[in-house]
Formats: sequence, structure tokens, C-alpha cells
Amino acid sequence: MPTELQAGQRYSITNVKSGTALDLSGTDGVSILGWQKHDGDNQKASWELQRDNNQWTFRNVATGKFLGLADGTLENGLALRAVENAVAWDIFEDHDDHEVFRIFVPPREHVEKKFNADLSNHGDKADGTPVAVWGKTQASTNQTWRFQQRE
Repeated sequence: MPTELQAGQRYSITNVKSGTALDLSGTDGVSILGWQKHDGDNQKASWELQRDNNQWTFRNVATGKFLGLADGTLENGLALRAVENAVAWDIFEDHDDHEVFRIFVPPREHVEKKFNADLSNHGDKADGTPVAVWGKTQASTNQTWRFQQRE
């Protein structure tokens, strides 16, 4: 049975390929990175999800910042960043594994490609691996994420 995400709940989010957590850098406070799970305070309940009009926002519990995008053109490799204002995302079950999800940039005018959150370097498990957007690749588990509900 697929996991059902719930608005107002807190989740730790891990990359399926690497097992690393979706982590807000404690060094610069804006970079979104893959980091080995350690269940420290910054990972226990890292992201609170809210839903509005079938789209989701991710608020970092520790800082109050939201999951967003770096400034720049929406293209492969554009980094995810923590931002001050809520940013809408689409979250869909993965086509091949209904227990995990893909996090997509909502459709934009004049942009045909579907971009989703991707752990860089093909899902490198090294601490500090950047998370960016990349065009959807069907069998890429570095583009799929596991959500674990937390208290």
C-alpha cells in the first residue's frame, strides 16, 4: 500500500539510491544537500509539509525556511535552496515504486520538460552532495525520495 502524505505533518526525507537525508546546510543555511542520516536535531523532523490546491510546500522545522530554487534559468542542474517564502511543488508517487515519491517543479509556461529533485552525481552518497533539479529519468532512483513521518 502506498504511503500517503499528510499536510501539517513533519517528515524526514531520504534519497532512495543513496539513503542520505534531504538536509539544509548548517554551514550556509541555504544549500540543500544529501547528508548521511544521523538523527540529529536538524534531521529528526526536518520538513513540515503543507498542501494548497494540490501542491505542496516544504518548511524546514529548524529554520522556518522553505524548499525552493536558486536564482537562474530552470534547467538541468539548477540547485535547490532554502528560501524565505513558500514555493509550491508537485509530489507524485514514483511510477515504478509506489512507496516512494518524486518532487517536481510545477509546470511553467514555455517549459516543456518535467524537472524533479535529483541527488547530484547520479545519487552520490557522500556528505554534502548537492540536490538540484533535473529532467525526469524513469529508472533513476537518485530522483526518488522516501518520506518518513516524524513527531
